[in-house]
Amino acid sequence: MSKKEKKQKNNLVRVSKNLWFMLKYSFKYAPSYTAVTLCEGFGRAAWHIIGILFTKYIFDAIESGTDFKTVLFWILLVAGYNAAFELFNKWRLEVYVPKVRLTLHEGIQTELYKKARQLDQSCYDDPEFYNDFIWAIRESDSRTVQIMENFSIFINRVISSIVILGLLASMDIVVAGVLLISVGLGFVIKNKLNKAQYDKRLEMNPIDRKLGYIGRVFYLQDYSKELRQGGIAEHLMNDYKATTHTKVACIKKHMGKIFGLSLISSMLTNIIPSVGVTSYLIVRYILDATLSLGSFSASINASFKLYWTIGDIGNYLNAFNDHSLYIERVRKFIEYEPKIKGDDVTVPPFESLTIRNLDFAYPFAKNSKKTLSNLNIEIKKGEKIAFVGYNGAGKTILIKLIMRLYDTTGGEILYNGRNITEYAPDKYREHIGAVFQDYRVFAATVAENVMGGEYTDADEEAVMYALRAASFDGKLEQLPNGIHSQLTTEFSKDGVGLSGGESQKIAIARVFARPFELIIMDEPSSALDPIAEYELNQSILKNAEGRTVIFISHRLSTTRMADRIYMFDNGKIIESGSHDALMLQNGKYAEMYRVQAKKYKNAI
Repeated sequence: MSKKEKKQKNNLVRVSKNLWFMLKYSFKYAPSYTAVTLCEGFGRAAWHIIGILFTKYIFDAIESGTDFKTVLFWILLVAGYNAAFELFNKWRLEVYVPKVRLTLHEGIQTELYKKARQLDQSCYDDPEFYNDFIWAIRESDSRTVQIMENFSIFINRVISSIVILGLLASMDIVVAGVLLISVGLGFVIKNKLNKAQYDKRLEMNPIDRKLGYIGRVFYLQDYSKELRQGGIAEHLMNDYKATTHTKVACIKKHMGKIFGLSLISSMLTNIIPSVGVTSYLIVRYILDATLSLGSFSASINASFKLYWTIGDIGNYLNAFNDHSLYIERVRKFIEYEPKIKGDDVTVPPFESLTIRNLDFAYPFAKNSKKTLSNLNIEIKKGEKIAFVGYNGAGKTILIKLIMRLYDTTGGEILYNGRNITEYAPDKYREHIGAVFQDYRVFAATVAENVMGGEYTDADEEAVMYALRAASFDGKLEQLPNGIHSQLTTEFSKDGVGLSGGESQKIAIARVFARPFELIIMDEPSSALDPIAEYELNQSILKNAEGRTVIFISHRLSTTRMADRIYMFDNGKIIESGSHDALMLQNGKYAEMYRVQAKKYKNAI
């Protein structure tokens, strides 16, 4: 077998496997869809064949003078079949398929959302994987329906072509041969055309994503204030123009090849079959007295249908190949096995956290420079620890490593003396409550936001306690429906819009709504003024009594109350100790504290 033949065989096997991969979702969530689709395929194939035979019968009946009642009987019979098929197809398209689309959408998207939750955080740092991820979410359920619909049409085209080819060959073997050759060559060219178009779409995808991003910036409320200040709007508009020029250049790059292949394909699958075959049959009808009017009409009808059905087979084979190229990316996402995993689902209550000789570098960074280097930290139950340093010092990435959103590049993190990689990540994280620097408030009620999910009446006391601990109780009294008030106006005109500080307090309340043993606060008061920050910190420490708390901040208003402070700089710990000890040391921490202390005095 030649390399080309092996490649074609491998391509056919790959396409078949990919299509089967998606069709399994249809069988799983809508098993009756297959039966209905096959019925439509066979029914439409019969409709094409009956049409050819009926054309021949009518013209032959006219020529031979067949009794009108007999002709009328066959007319009514064919009309009845057509009416029944159209009724079935209307029901399928208008009633059945919309319901199936929703069923498939719910089933497949649920699986994709579950998979998205299992993805390693590092996947979001990989642009290629992220593009595939977006494609998977966007294409999966609609592709499944498209594949089933295409499969239905493909079946009826195959059946129709085989039968029509037999009928046509019995009437004129030359026409059958010409159509087979021209459409066959047309299929090869069309396959190359589809591949060229796919290559263009692949190159256009990141360009369209950038254009889409700039478009969203101009119509989303989140960016409205910033767009009206400074020169960012003008910068984005210039970027939009430049990206549009890039898109035009991409189109020009592929245009010549696509145009040439499209022209050849049209000649082979349209001009030759329609003009050439029709001309040949007209000449034959004039010269051949044995060719009846019915056979002539049926041959014309059959030739058009045959070149159309065979051409459509090629189109759908190419469509399946096109589907396969997309499914490759869906499969890459769905079949991705998380690297952040562990076997032990029994995680004991928190006693200690040990960070030993820890190094870290982002897996998809352009260079291999370490973000963190040789960190050594010991945290005991009930301690209040502060990680401080200027922005970019490495504090937040250490928290992500403790949360095991990433794994260390070197060294280890021990939970109660055991490496955290031995624990199942979800079970391990159940012991840790975290407020991230880039917190989010969801379009849900206050209670659901605080609980981080479903809320029941049994959770009311926990929600109220958590909101008081986060100093949100004053704002809560102003809300129309209390903890049942809807946040954001995304889906409700009565939704409540919170300020940055108020939203941050909702995020903080989440760590008090459940009995987390280790609490991590990443810049918990960044959106607050100094007085509100002080009050919140006092409330947090009071309500976190007996629990272990890690504060991450470049603002040092909480550090006096910490048992131990770690000063970060350029991914390393350069100082550690209590507030008093570090002030006596008179190093970078003391310098940073004195600068900020002046600002706080002025603010107060």
